[in-house]
Amino acid sequence: MYSQPVSCSSIIAQTSRPFVSFHQQLGCFHSDWHQHKWGQFIYAEKGCIHINSREKHILIPGWYGVWVPANTEHQIWSNHSQLSIRSVCFPVTDNVASLHQSIVVFPVSSLLREMIHYTEKWSHGPNNDGQALTFLRAFQDLLPEAIEKSIVTQLPSTNHQKLLPVITYIHAHLAQPISCMWLASEFGFSARTLSRLFTQQLGTSFSSYCKIARIMRALELIEIGCDNVSQLAAAVGYESLATFSNNFLEICGHRPLQFIRSKRTKWLTR
Repeated sequence: MYSQPVSCSSIIAQTSRPFVSFHQQLGCFHSDWHQHKWGQFIYAEKGCIHINSREKHILIPGWYGVWVPANTEHQIWSNHSQLSIRSVCFPVTDNVASLHQSIVVFPVSSLLREMIHYTEKWSHGPNNDGQALTFLRAFQDLLPEAIEKSIVTQLPSTNHQKLLPVITYIHAHLAQPISCMWLASEFGFSARTLSRLFTQQLGTSFSSYCKIARIMRALELIEIGCDNVSQLAAAVGYESLATFSNNFLEICGHRPLQFIRSKRTKWLTR
């Protein structure tokens, strides 16, 4: 599948506006690594967006948003053909600087969704007039409350030479049962050593890493039309539907069926 390259560095270099609004149906794309002086709100519509930072891999489900603090080096990409990306960059004021100091994913309310759509009118022209600034400051003031409802769809990254192949294997085999003991023997570790590497290098346990990876994969499958909860659970390696539902609730704040129904409603209204 063709992935359209997007140079965010070039977009940044071409603008000197106090606020930047960006709206485009990009489909499958990947950006360059970049950073900017603005705090950035990104909204995913009809597809998932992935963000890589130097420390984490973050997934933004469709109709969710993400806050990227100023001066955070990151790369954005998606493999969803219908994806639309909407973004507003805010200058760093005291309010913006206090929003959050790390990348955070959160559900977007109906009000914020309508407001981000409204900013499209400023995506191709000056946005330093009084109306735009007043509107965007109101938008900015709503973000802290939304961020409080953040979800944990992010995984730590590593370049550790011995751990990286293990992580690559996990992501390629999420539909299969994977135990720490079996995986350790396959890659020449003791179970204790592999468990310690996860804690030391990634700051999380083996089981927590696998749980979040499975739920992130489930979110991607939902975006491409998988709406049968039993099939979804099996596709990401769960033998127990109840365990899958509980883990999904823990990470996303909703049961999978509730999440899918909410997604259907948004598709029908856009």
